[in-house]
Amino acid sequence: MDTWLSMLDAGQAAPLPPFVCVFTDEPLFLTQATDAYRARLRKLHDCQRQVLDLDRQFDEQAFLSLFAEVSLFGDITLVDLRLNQPKLNKEPAAALATASQWIAEGKTSNHLLISGPKLNKTQEKSAGFAEIFQFGCEIQCRPVTADSLPGWIAQTAKRKHLNLDRETCLWLAEKTEGNLLVAHQTIEKLALEAATGGETGLEQVQHMVANSARFNVFDLGPSLLAGDAKRITRMLEGLCAEGEAATLVLWAMQEEIRAIRDTQVAMRRGMSLSDACRQNRIWGARQSNIAQALKRHTPGTLQALTAWCYQAEKTIKGMRTGEPWTLLEIIGLGIAGVQPPAHWN
Repeated sequence: MDTWLSMLDAGQAAPLPPFVCVFTDEPLFLTQATDAYRARLRKLHDCQRQVLDLDRQFDEQAFLSLFAEVSLFGDITLVDLRLNQPKLNKEPAAALATASQWIAEGKTSNHLLISGPKLNKTQEKSAGFAEIFQFGCEIQCRPVTADSLPGWIAQTAKRKHLNLDRETCLWLAEKTEGNLLVAHQTIEKLALEAATGGETGLEQVQHMVANSARFNVFDLGPSLLAGDAKRITRMLEGLCAEGEAATLVLWAMQEEIRAIRDTQVAMRRGMSLSDACRQNRIWGARQSNIAQALKRHTPGTLQALTAWCYQAEKTIKGMRTGEPWTLLEIIGLGIAGVQPPAHWN
């Protein structure tokens, strides 16, 4: 598979590949890359878009028919195919191989955009993916590590004509590690501030992160650990109403589930609560909150909550139907000690 990154810059004159794949577990990169491709395509062609999910209802013949049709008006169709898991069964793999070959041989003018979770090396070389990768181009979404996050923040800010100093980038990286979306959103807000003559130093960034909304996602953690169900429900309703990203809220919940689990594991190995908290960088009042959470949860309840988080992530990414905020409430109340339902449709 070729790597094709120039489409992320709308000003590039490179030819637009008719078949592109985006595989990443980072929601920000997935959105940016697929949006960039669709935007470039709309500039070049009159086109319509067909969004399909590769799930149990996937119809291979109907999929192939989209590439066999020829428009009477000279426009093209973008087939936007979303994978909900990093694997291909035999029939869908064959259909994708056929469509990709038609595109490569110029037998269709329609375009194919495939997006889905990140693939490991074994999955990339599996029969289903290896065949279609002969003809497709890839937008690579390399992970941003904790060490490289301050640099990523500085570069992202620079593209928005912001010059953030090192201290500001380090602080923002510490507060947003593990979730690029909130870092990106903060930079977007700073760019708006700068455009209207506002300051963009460390103090302004700290104020923006802490006070950008009446309900702050960074304050959700203590309520989750303390088991304050009423406050959790009220905060989630407020965050939803204020347009907070569901991805960010899910990340905050996963961080608290991970903290409970890691502390449990350390204590089962013989550590005291204080030592386990120190090992997992749990300080101050959060230690007393984690102590309360440990009384409510077993490895089994945490595993069940992790499964709910997986369902919520798929729903947020559009890989399954449903209301993400309903799932977030189930998870939040579950962390607080309210038993989740047996299943959710």
